Amino acid sequence: MKRPVFVVGCPRSGTTLLYSMLVAAGGFAFYRKETHLYALASRFPRLTPHVREQFLREFLAGYLGHVPGLDVVPLARAAGATCESPAEFLPRLMDAIAREQGVERWIEGTPAHVLYIDAIKKAAPDALIVHVIRDGRDCALSIVRQGWTPPCPWDRRVAVAALYWEWMVRAGRAAGGRAPRDYIEVRFEDLIGDPRGSLDRIGRFLEHDLDYDRILRNRVHALCSPNTSFRETDGNDEFNPVGRWRKPDIAADVRACEAVAGSLLEELGYGLSYGKAGGSFRAWLTRSVYLNYFPGKRWIKTRTPLGRVVTNASVWAEQPRQGERPVRAIRGAREEAVAAGDAGMVAS
Repeated sequence: MKRPVFVVGCPRSGTTLLYSMLVAAGGFAFYRKETHLYALASRFPRLTPHVREQFLREFLAGYLGHVPGLDVVPLARAAGATCESPAEFLPRLMDAIAREQGVERWIEGTPAHVLYIDAIKKAAPDALIVHVIRDGRDCALSIVRQGWTPPCPWDRRVAVAALYWEWMVRAGRAAGGRAPRDYIEVRFEDLIGDPRGSLDRIGRFLEHDLDYDRILRNRVHALCSPNTSFRETDGNDEFNPVGRWRKPDIAADVRACEAVAGSLLEELGYGLSYGKAGGSFRAWLTRSVYLNYFPGKRWIKTRTPLGRVVTNASVWAEQPRQGERPVRAIRGAREEAVAAGDAGMVAS
């Protein structure tokens, strides 16, 4: 089996787009991309016989439990039969799915696994990590549209979302620095603006043929319908997910993002529109609060009995919010591609 690939990044950064591109290139196992394994693992640190059935039931309730043309249940039960921890379980299951589909490689695409790169490398030492990074202002605006990261009543939601982006990006970069040979960063803006060049660079890192023309023929998931939080209001507007933050009517939100997360924006080469970041007491206080709150909350949820009780898999069952266009199902995209003679999307 070839080296597995984990596509990670702050949510709303373009991980779904890259995952779809890799699947469309062929040679990777085909399934719904997010397992949320490491979030679930916090509730089941050890897979004793007493808890194994509950773990499998909750894992299979997620996206991975619904794979077109594949019965995951017996594969999951076989993979979990002798595992002592969830970390052992995922590579065994994904190897089994790849063998069942006649391919030699698999991808895992849960964005929030950017926080678990060290654990991933411990469980799968040969894993390759692709970290997708997007301009924090666009990312924060999209996160706000999703209704995530609720702030304290006196804080701006978009500023908190920008700090959530900073926390996850810095965590991923720090962990990647501990495994530099197996880690690569990809900019969302490059995937959109220069997909051929970006895929060539990623393909060399993965040692995988990512032929862009073949990917365009095998339009799957986000390549069929953008996984966007935004609805274009002007019927004449062309869909463009890059640089939404430049619209003049959201200048106050952009200023709030740059005030709290401008240092990382500059570090990554994203220029600021409102001068030097920070400088105000409120920006300093907001950073101090939330950049301690996010890791603190994660520690409670993953390291304490109380956190393991309140952590749940509800994110797996999220439905499109009212008024949003649902993303086309993978099943439909697969059937269309097969009908068009592009079955290589799954196993070429």
